[in-house]
Amino acid sequence: MATLNVMRWGQRDAPRTVVALHGITANGGAMTEPGRWLAARGWQCIAPDLRGHGESERGDGDFSFASLLADLAAQLPTSPDVLIGHSFGGTLAQLAVLGGHFTPRALLLEDPVSHFADAATPRAMLDWDEANLPRSIDGLRALNPGWSQRDAAWKLLSLIQIDFADARAAFAGNAPWDLRPAAAQLAARQPTVWALPGVSRFVPADDVARLRHDVGERALAIFPTAGHSIHRDDTAGFCAIVEQLGAGTWFQ
Repeated sequence: MATLNVMRWGQRDAPRTVVALHGITANGGAMTEPGRWLAARGWQCIAPDLRGHGESERGDGDFSFASLLADLAAQLPTSPDVLIGHSFGGTLAQLAVLGGHFTPRALLLEDPVSHFADAATPRAMLDWDEANLPRSIDGLRALNPGWSQRDAAWKLLSLIQIDFADARAAFAGNAPWDLRPAAAQLAARQPTVWALPGVSRFVPADDVARLRHDVGERALAIFPTAGHSIHRDDTAGFCAIVEQLGAGTWFQ
């Protein structure tokens, strides 16, 4: 097991808890804005750095799904009010629920990576990121105008912290996978919302149509002007879903 660095916002005895899993190459600080927003409204927000990310250990260098999930299940609350998974964190959140590692009261999947047909695609994505992502706060904000300065600062730090070889081992080394057929199963286990940008490279239009058929329109929250990081581009709108899921009112 790799010891994980874990970030927290809010009181530890808060009446409601959300666990948020970040995406590939990021860190728990990616959840700073929703963490602050929810803490101000009485939640405890917990966001770990995944194995090999942020300040967490690499462990034995095994970045298999089994090892990533074992780290999370051993060091986080496994029955939070809401479990959030962003991007690759959305992959892990789905696997955690399907495998019985986590039993949240509700699940929020933010532009999740539910499907890769091969290992070459995620490897190419990371190759591009390593070569092209800005290494300055101003550059990151220019690329992502909806982000706060804190968002950009945490992203910059995560790029300093990450070894892209480790990221490739996690993102490409576990491919291929396809969690799309499990959507209805996930939704039957607990209230589940897919929060999606207007255009997604991870959940293309055909997959959105498939989700509408499998889980229903209300299970989809589309943010037409947001990018891949909805929790950064529209923090209030994103957190409103968390609050309604926590209160049990989203599907009413």
